[in-house]
Amino acid sequence: MSSVTMTKPGLDIGRTTARPPHRISATPSQRVCAGLAQRRAQLESRWRARLERVTELSLAYHDAAQQARDGAPTARPRAARRARLLARRTVAERQALADIEAALDRLSNGQYGRCEQCREPISAVLLARQPQARYCTACACLALQAGRTGGRPAEAV
Repeated sequence: MSSVTMTKPGLDIGRTTARPPHRISATPSQRVCAGLAQRRAQLESRWRARLERVTELSLAYHDAAQQARDGAPTARPRAARRARLLARRTVAERQALADIEAALDRLSNGQYGRCEQCREPISAVLLARQPQARYCTACACLALQAGRTGGRPAEAV
């Protein structure tokens, strides 16, 4: 007769078999693959959400554009303004969708996580916050500075 102490139904404390088996730590390549699979899932989820928004905005744009053409004369200017706003939002969402698709392509061809400018690794913190990031923090800052100075290099400022 074995002496097994039971504190909760189904929980054997006194047995040696109740302990979890010894865990073998994952190799670095296994951790990288798991991380990439997680990033892919995150990107695919964002892609689906963006595609849904693009579809909704496109449909709303077409409705507003039709109302601007065919609606009551007093409602046309308002519908035209709404159509222009929806068109700008749709373009922005489509660009975000294209950025996510580009990140998925980089994942597929082994270039994900490397800056497109300097080829240095992009920080894990940045990729966690923005998985479609193309540039490291330094190159992204330089690009923003160049954009603010009318396209001139940041050193010329």
